[in-house]
Amino acid sequence: MSQPFYEAANKVLTMYALRQERDSAQAPAHSDAEIFWACEILEGLSLAAAYAGSKEAAAIRNAVDNWIANEKIPELFILEEAE
Repeated sequence: MSQPFYEAANKVLTMYALRQERDSAQAPAHSDAEIFWACEILEGLSLAAAYAGSKEAAAIRNAVDNWIANEKIPELFILEEAE
C-alpha cells in the first residue's frame, strides 16, 4: 500500500533532525523558527492529503498539533508494507 504523504512527512521530520545537528546562526537548533517552518511544511502536507482524500491527513495534522501544544517532536510515521 502506497502512503506518499507519510513518506513525505517522514522526509520532513528527518530533514528537521539533520538541520538541528548543524550549527546555524540564522536559526539555532530547536528554535521557534525551525519548529514553525517544519510545522508549516507538515501542515501543507496534511492539507494536500485532505484534498486528495487520504486518511493520512488527520494523523499528520494531529502530529503537528501535538508538536505545537506539547513541544514534542513527532515520531516518524509507520509505513505499512506493500501488498
